[in-house]
Formats: sequence, structure tokens, C-alpha cells
Amino acid sequence: MANEHERCALCGRVIEGSPVVRELNGVEEHFDSQGCARVYEVAQANDMLDQVLADPTSEPALRPAPLQGHERSAHFTVQGMHCPGCAVAAERVLRHQPGVRSAEISFSGQQGRIDYDPDRADLASVLQSLERLGYHASPMASAQSHHVAMSQERTLLQLITAAAFGMQVMLLYLVQLYPLYAAGRFSDPEVRTLQYLVWALATPALFYGGSSFLRGAWGMLRSAHTANMDTLVSLGTLSAYAYSVYVTLTGSGEAYFDSVVMITTFVMLGRYLEAVGGSEARKGIRELLSLQPAKAWRPWNNEWHQVSASALAPGDRILVKPGERVPADTAIEEGHATLDESLVTGESAPVERGPGDSVLAGTVVTDAAIIGRVIRPPAESRLAQIAQLVQRTLAIKPPIQRLADRASAYFAFGIMGAAALTFVGWWLTGHAPARSLLAAVSVLVVACPCALGLATPLALAVVLGRTTRAGVLVRNPVALETAARVQRIVFDKTGTLTEGRLSVTDVAVVPAARIDRSELLSLAAAAEQYSEHPVARAIVAAAPSPPPSAEDPRIVRGMGVSVRTNGAEAGWRVLVGSDRFLGVDSSSDLAQEAEGRKLRGETVVWVGSGDGLKGFIALRDQPNPTAPAALASLRAHGVQPVMLSGDSPGTTRAIAKDLGLEDYEGGCSPTEKAARIAEWQRSGQTVAMVGDGVNDAPALAQADLSITTAGGTDVAGETSDLVLTRPNLAVVPWFVEVSRQTRAVIQQNLGWAFAYNVFAVPLAALGLISPVIAAAAMATSSLLVVGNSLRLRGKADGVAQAGHALGSATA
Repeated sequence: MANEHERCALCGRVIEGSPVVRELNGVEEHFDSQGCARVYEVAQANDMLDQVLADPTSEPALRPAPLQGHERSAHFTVQGMHCPGCAVAAERVLRHQPGVRSAEISFSGQQGRIDYDPDRADLASVLQSLERLGYHASPMASAQSHHVAMSQERTLLQLITAAAFGMQVMLLYLVQLYPLYAAGRFSDPEVRTLQYLVWALATPALFYGGSSFLRGAWGMLRSAHTANMDTLVSLGTLSAYAYSVYVTLTGSGEAYFDSVVMITTFVMLGRYLEAVGGSEARKGIRELLSLQPAKAWRPWNNEWHQVSASALAPGDRILVKPGERVPADTAIEEGHATLDESLVTGESAPVERGPGDSVLAGTVVTDAAIIGRVIRPPAESRLAQIAQLVQRTLAIKPPIQRLADRASAYFAFGIMGAAALTFVGWWLTGHAPARSLLAAVSVLVVACPCALGLATPLALAVVLGRTTRAGVLVRNPVALETAARVQRIVFDKTGTLTEGRLSVTDVAVVPAARIDRSELLSLAAAAEQYSEHPVARAIVAAAPSPPPSAEDPRIVRGMGVSVRTNGAEAGWRVLVGSDRFLGVDSSSDLAQEAEGRKLRGETVVWVGSGDGLKGFIALRDQPNPTAPAALASLRAHGVQPVMLSGDSPGTTRAIAKDLGLEDYEGGCSPTEKAARIAEWQRSGQTVAMVGDGVNDAPALAQADLSITTAGGTDVAGETSDLVLTRPNLAVVPWFVEVSRQTRAVIQQNLGWAFAYNVFAVPLAALGLISPVIAAAAMATSSLLVVGNSLRLRGKADGVAQAGHALGSATA
């Protein structure tokens, strides 16, 4: 096992499990994956180590700074990467190129972006630098889907070639060769002629139709010195092809070009369907990454001109027309419009926005044009932060995937050994070399490590696309495993189970005050209008009209405030504050009513002036309207919700009663919350914590799963496992259920992959599965994993609909 602090010689990541060891120039180097080892060897051979090695003194920025001057941004696809370390190495190479200011590459998305100075750098030359490492980079016309479509087209063309030539080969076998072989006429001139013909037809079927797995096998052998699925299929088809060529040239037996073309056709059919299914599984991720528009309207000489969205800077004035996406986080200055924010915030209902409102990059303006000023450029927008977060999450392997990867690494070598033993066993038991070869080829072809490799990543891609759209940002894929096991979820009160802002619930007026409720609110607002206290803001917001001007404010800390208003008689002041500040008679009926409101969790503010007490204003932090149904849903899923609050026990009890929550505790400090969670954990429970991420930091750190509500726009700055982009608590039970579904699908995928190989390989070794049937079975195995992962889309959407229903049930 690797040392706890041992790091990869290429990318600098801490090595999980056993390292990949290479002896290079007499020095033993350790890597975290075969991909990193391969890149290191290629870079060393091309004198590029100084460009790709990690710099231990620096950390890469989370996101690039805005473009300066006339700098440009370019998106491109990258093919040939084997692990996240490949992406790290490619980024370093690009940053070493003259004129390149920043570079980012997503291993999961197989794409990247660079910011560069066009006067100093040529885009084609910059991307060409990656070719020396064995990668292929090309600019994208569409930064999200171009390389996906091209890859599928190439695979489809190879499939068509293999199938077209393969059908001709099979027609000749079925009509002529099989009957001649059955009659034992191996040396007839007709047989020899037909074998040469099927040889000519099988050659393009294998070497063009199967070029993708042949190139993949050669690349792995040449650069990484290892084997994979391509190696197994290539060995099987090339062995059958070489033996058939020998038989054709010598006229000594039966040629197996039929097996060659059928294996190639089945493998490529499986790959094409797998590519289409995988593309569908990653559709949600691509939709998210495609939200950023490439162009923006910016004024120049009193006219609107289209410019690159990446050239926008804070303060720039922009126009967004109906049907267009907002290119950057923007403050509206002119115009009213309806916006669709569903793909960014997860909120499905359209929203109205006007002057003074902020709109997020990626949202769609549906009905009218708006003009605004850029708050944050595209590279720093909330959309960019979410996209980067999703890409980083996809690049992190959860423990279950690392286990599958380690198993796959040894699988191919084990299958090659099994194939060799199969050949020897059949030969030693008196079978002809041709029959022994067919059994060995069946073993090579039927084995399917692809299913192991696809089991986890496809399921994660499906779910991350759905969770992001639902308003749940997954920072750590391990959260999907943890959430499925959660037994207790702890909620903070203020800002989580409540809306986090006070509002006026009632106004009580002294009968003898000769003043109505509206006048009392205006009087209190006059005193509170210059304060930033939450109570003051709530009173001013509730006033029916702008408060009158006031002067000479006097604040008595912990008691209240007094001011002189234009409406008050000379020498009289308006007082707003506690009962002690205004000298309220505790035995009066009004005071008794106020005490009852306090017991129900309300805040009471008294109002008076020089001629006596006027009355009080009751305020309350209203419960989150989505909380009751969300808590009930958690209990229905077998998860116990708990509220731990720093507020007084009376206030906490009142809120808990409104929410129908039986398990709660008030007066808890942040450290006491963490201690309560630790107690539950010691009893064997898996505990999650939902809080605001600031006051609840100790409790969030202690919990097995931490969930925060992003109150601002700095999503990338959050450190919890999950970030909720909106205050809809219905997504919490939704995520728990989706996590359980995801864990079940991943376990099914892995279980099928292991079970398939355990049964299929021995059957092939015993000669019960022919090479053609083996190829069909292998392709089907991968397709079952893809199809099972795609089922998560329906499951997640079904749970999402239930979640939206929960969110709107009490709103």
C-alpha cells in the first residue's frame, strides 16, 4: 500500500491505494494511475517534463481572472485523456505556451478553455503542443456538443463499414463455405477462391471498422505498458484473423473470417449504442455547460454591437434581447421582463424582473428586452462557479469507483492468462489447434471490464445533471453514498427552517391612544428608519407609507431608540423599544397579551410618545413554507429530523410546534450542536446537518453529511458537501431518495458486471460459447449497465416532481 502522504510524481495528487510503479532512467517513480505514468513517460521522451510536473509551491486558482484588453477565450475538445491527472498535465503544458494567460481542462467533460493574447499566441499552435503528449485537441464550434457528435459519427461510420463488409462475408459463408466445410472439401479450388475473397472483405471490416479498439490497444501497450478491454478484443480478433490468413495461404483447413467480422460488428455496435447512451446520460451536464452564451450586446458609438461574452467586464452596459440568455450576472437598469431561471436556480416558475433587480448569467429573457450593467463577468458568474463545481465533482472518484478501477486494472491481465490456459488445456486434451484457438478467442472476447468502468461514472453523470437542475450542487460525490445511509438530519432554525427575516404579524393599539394601526406603524418607522437592525427593517417595510422625517436620534443600547419627529409637539419624543424602556405596566391587559405572544415565539416592540403609551408591534421570523412537508417527507423515508437552535427555548418551541417537529432543542451554541451530533454518531447513526455555513461551521464539520444554503453568489466558496441554491427544503428528502436510488443502481451495475464475468468466462473456456456469441454477450453486458444507469433519469425526475409538490404544498 502507498504511504499516507505519498504523491503522484506527475500530478501531485495523494495516491489512493497501491501506486503504479515505473523505473525511469534508473529512478523508481510512483503514480496514482496508469494515465499519469503514461503521460510522464511521453513527456520525458519529448523533453517536456518541466512543463507537466506539479509545482509544489503554487496552487491553481479556482477560476481565471477576467480577460484584459483584447485577450480572447477559446474552447476546445481534448481526446486521449485517461484520468484527471492527464487533465492537470495538459493544463500545465498549455500555461507554458507563450501568450497563454490561463488554461482549464475538464477530464469529465473532455474539453477545455484557454485565455490568450492573439498577438502573441496562435490557437492552432497552442493546441498542437498537446499532440506531443499523445492528446488530440481541436477548437469547438460549439463548446459543448461538437466533439460528442463527431465521435459518434466516427463510431457509426466504423460500425457501418464493419457491418457492410461483414454481411458480404457471412453471405458467402452461409451460402457456400459452410456447406463445403461440412463436406470436408478444404482443398478444393472453389474453397481456396472463396477464402481469398472473404479475406479481402474481412480486412477492411477489421482494420477500419475495428480501428478504434485496435488503436486503443496499441496506444495502451506502447505508452502505458498495460492492457484493457481494447487489448482483449484486439488479441481475439487478430488471433482469429492471423490463423485464417495462414489457413487460406496453406489451404490446410477452415478459415474463421466469419468470427472476425461478426466480433468486430458486435463490438462496434455495442460501442455506438454505448456512446449514444453515455451521451444521453451526460445530457444534463452538457445542458448546464451550454448555458453560457458566446456573444453579448455592448454599446459602441451609440450603437449596440455584438462582442465576445468573455470580453465583458464589471460595469459594462449590455442589452439582452427577448429569447437570448443573459451573458453575465447583471443588474437591470431599464426594462421589465419575464425570465426563465430553471436551469440555473432549479426554480421552474418564470420570474418577473425590473430595474434594480439582479439577474444571473445563463437565464433566458422570454418576453422583452432589458438593459443592465455587468456585476460579475462570465468567468466569475454564479453559472461559471456551478459549472466548475460540477466538473470538479465529476473528476473526483468516490470509493466505490476506485475499487472498480483497481479491479479493472488487473482484470485484463487475468483474462489474458485465462485465455492462454484455455488454449493449452484444449490442446493438451487432444483437440486441434484451431479448436483450441477458438476457445481462447471466446475467453478474450466474452470478458467485459467495460461494464466495471461504466458502472459508477454513468450513474453519477445522470444524477449530477438532475441534482444541479433541481438546485442541489454536489461538491463531493461521496455525498451520494453518505446521503443514502443518513438516519438523522439536524436543522438550524434561523434562515433554514425559518425564512431568516422578521415580519410584522400584528399591531395592538392602546384604546385611549386616539391612533390607528397604520399611524402607529408610521410612528415606529420614523424612529427605526435609519437603523439596520432586522427588527427596524421589518417595521419600516410594514409601514403603509414612507415614514415622516425625524431628528435627534438617541439610542439606549439593549433598550430602544427615541427620535423627535416633525409631527410631535415641541419637547415630545417618539420612543420605540422594550417594555422597560417605555415603562409598561406588566399587570395591564395589553402587557398580558404581549407576554402571550412572546410565549408563541414572537418579538414584541412597544411604541410611545410624550403623551403616553401607544401600543405594541408583534414580529416573527416566519417558518419556511416548504419546511413542514419536507420534514414529513423525511420521516416517511425513515429519517429523523431534529432542530437545534441558538434562540431561546420558548421561541424554539413555538417554531417547532408550527412545523410539527417533535425533536428540538433551544439555547444551543455552535459547539453544543457539534457535541449533540457527535453523541448520535457514537451511537452508530449517520447524521447530516443543514445550516447556514457560518454560525454552524462546527456542527457542519462534525456531521457525516454537511448541507448549506448559499445565501450569496459565491457558490465556489462553500466548503460543505452539498449546497442548496434556493431555500426550498423539499430538495433535502428528494436528494436522500435520489441517493438511495443511485446507490442501488451502482450496486446493481457492479453486481451485474462481476456476475457476468464470473459465469461467462468459464462457459467460454469450456467451449460452450462461440466467439460470435461471446462478442454479442460482451456488448450486451455494457449496454445493460448503460441502460440501467439511464433508468435513474426517470427515477430522479419522478422524485423531483414529488419534491416540487412538497415545495408548493404549503407555500
